[in-house]
Amino acid sequence: MSEEVYDFVVMDSKSRVTIPLKIRKILGLREGMKLLLIANSSKKELRIIPLLELQAKVYRLRIVMSDRPGVLARAASLLAEERVDLIMTESRTIRRGETAEWVIVADLSNCQLDVSALVERIKSLEFVKSVEITQMGYKPERGM
Repeated sequence: MSEEVYDFVVMDSKSRVTIPLKIRKILGLREGMKLLLIANSSKKELRIIPLLELQAKVYRLRIVMSDRPGVLARAASLLAEERVDLIMTESRTIRRGETAEWVIVADLSNCQLDVSALVERIKSLEFVKSVEITQMGYKPERGM
């Protein structure tokens, strides 16, 4: 059973936040580990998702598809077949009965295909209208 743990932290003058020890222990966080940050501007919320593999190949995919029952499950099955590790997903209907989108943050480290072959495989599904993919990586920012 999952447990929620709450703690308060303060951002320092360099915009750094220290994750409390008890939370680091619960999540198995350690020095050098990659963390995915997801900001939701409408909720004013920040999510932190630890990536277990330091060599994770993290990509953001946006798949636009027909809005029909079962198409999302079929797309998910294809990704599972290719050993794509879904970190975060969000789907929504753009125009009911016509168009939907599925945004995915995924680790492709164990994927059996290279990125371009994976995109082509997704595009081969008859209900897929378009696929966008961008690699997400650690890029230190200067200033604010």
